[in-house]
Formats: sequence, structure tokens, C-alpha cells
Amino acid sequence: MDFKKLFRKDDKAVSPVIGVILMVAITVILAAAIGSSVFSHGAAQAAPQASLDIKKDTDSEAAKIAVRIEHLGGDTINLDKDSTRIIISDGTTTKDAIAATTSATSTLSVGDVKVFTFTQDPAPTSGSADIGITDGKTANIKFVDKKSGQIFLDRNVAF
Repeated sequence: MDFKKLFRKDDKAVSPVIGVILMVAITVILAAAIGSSVFSHGAAQAAPQASLDIKKDTDSEAAKIAVRIEHLGGDTINLDKDSTRIIISDGTTTKDAIAATTSATSTLSVGDVKVFTFTQDPAPTSGSADIGITDGKTANIKFVDKKSGQIFLDRNVAF
């Protein structure tokens, strides 16, 4: 065995080739890690899509904010506190509200017409939980889907 041939000094190309292979491998691994983290979040949640008609309920007590909501088409809407955030603004103050209805459920399906009254959420420890909208004022009512954070109803209602 010839040891001079075994330890030659002209093996210069080995180090750059191994360096390039390692750099390519690191790039592929990083691209795979970033790609899997970006594309693994799944589909985004969407707010319910529905056509709703909302107006003042003329049959209710004057002391309460009551609106008549008619579901004209689209997805079923759940107006309970856990599914929908209700925001009512009179132009100067904005309050979170809770919708209450006399029916057994607070869901609206196509063709449903329900009367909802709103009280302040959370109710104050002292004083009235009334929203504070009086006759003759206009209130902006927004329904926000809690899962997606998207507004699915934004209307002005004259009281």
C-alpha cells in the first residue's frame, strides 16, 4: 500500500462540495419547516352570512330598546351571549348588550320574525341595566360573530 497516494495534497474540491450540500440541505429543511407552519393553520372561520331586516318594535314598552328582526335568507343566526357580541351606540356612548326574546330560543332561521330587547352587558352593579336609548334617537346596532370576529350586521335604527 502506497501511503503517498493515500494522503495527497490535491484533495481541495472535497470541502466546497460538502459545504454546498450542507447549505442546500439546511435550506430545504428550513423551507419545509416554514411551509408546514404557514399552511397548517386550516381554514379561516367565517361569520354567518344572512340577510336581516331590523327595525324598532312599535308594540313594546317605551322604556326598553326593542327591535323586530326578520331573517330574510342565509345562515341561521344565534344571538345568544356566547355566539354573538352585540354593540349598541347612540353616537356618544357605546355599550355591549345582551339580546333577550320571549321565545324559547334566541336563534333566527330563514323566515323567522322575533322581537328582541337589549340590556347592558355586563349589567352595572348600581343603577339600571338599560341601554339608555330614548325615543327620537338613532342607535347603531352591530352584531359581531365571536368565533371569527367579523361583523355580520351593522345598521342604524331610529327609535
